[in-house]
Amino acid sequence: MEESALVEERERVSVVASWRKMPRSHQIMVALVPLYILSAGVVHLIALVRHEAPLNIYLVAIAMLSMLAICVWHSVVVKGTKQAAAFFLICIVIGWFCEFIGHNYGWFFGRYNYTDTLGPAIGGVPILITLTWSFIVYSAFMLIDWLVGAKGEVRARTWWGKALWSALVASATATLVCAWDLMVDPMAASGVWRTAGGKDPWWFWINGGPYLKELHGEGALGKPGIPIGNFVGWWLAPFFMVLIFMLFFHKRNRVSGTLIDVVPTMVYFYIFFIVVIMALEMNWTYDGMTQVPLIGFFTMMPVIMVSAVKLVRDHT
Repeated sequence: MEESALVEERERVSVVASWRKMPRSHQIMVALVPLYILSAGVVHLIALVRHEAPLNIYLVAIAMLSMLAICVWHSVVVKGTKQAAAFFLICIVIGWFCEFIGHNYGWFFGRYNYTDTLGPAIGGVPILITLTWSFIVYSAFMLIDWLVGAKGEVRARTWWGKALWSALVASATATLVCAWDLMVDPMAASGVWRTAGGKDPWWFWINGGPYLKELHGEGALGKPGIPIGNFVGWWLAPFFMVLIFMLFFHKRNRVSGTLIDVVPTMVYFYIFFIVVIMALEMNWTYDGMTQVPLIGFFTMMPVIMVSAVKLVRDHT
């Protein structure tokens, strides 16, 4: 027991020491996400003073593409170029295919249609959506890896053991990703985009569904509510993305034990923070949107708080 305690004590490095031992490029990467969080805070503080929701799709696109770039950078550093390429390619291909059959045929997620609000599309699926899938799944996947202390290792003696471990990690990742969509879907399909922002909602549900149907709002398209099958699809898609990657491409992390491990957690917090703030600002236009951040707080925030506890424990 005493030897184990000494080993654990040696592994604990202060935040300052961890920061100093990182290369300058890693320090920049770690600093970028808090900078984005701070910038978003300033933008939305100004919006609060003006009491005018900044429902600007260009700001959303910049934020999402910036997080994608950071996650790709992190993946290349931590997993290596080949693993990074494999992971993001798997996510983009599977994500686009699921969205394509959903938008065009009403399969997998349910019957919905994208509008022109999100910009250029391939097969009816906005490019921004296809790219967004990849970095959200990556941040959730690496957050799980860091929380359990796996460092990319799969401690299994048999192929079946590896498959079981991969399925468990894929399930945990899919749950964190789906938790985000519990907030995003009602926010993105809200009529507030048209009422307050002069734009169509990002997409609309043709037949609607039972989830938060009271939040349809004036200016919304399609029928109110979101089908439960949508969330089944949102769970299954990242599950198979991660499962395929772990079974055929996954290897031990090249870099670990520094503050760079926290980057995916900060990205996950950033996308939580952005959606919560936007939903609260939408409430200025359409009363009732407070349900959305409340749901997000009790689905996404628990794992964020556990991550904060781990960070403090590891670096104090």
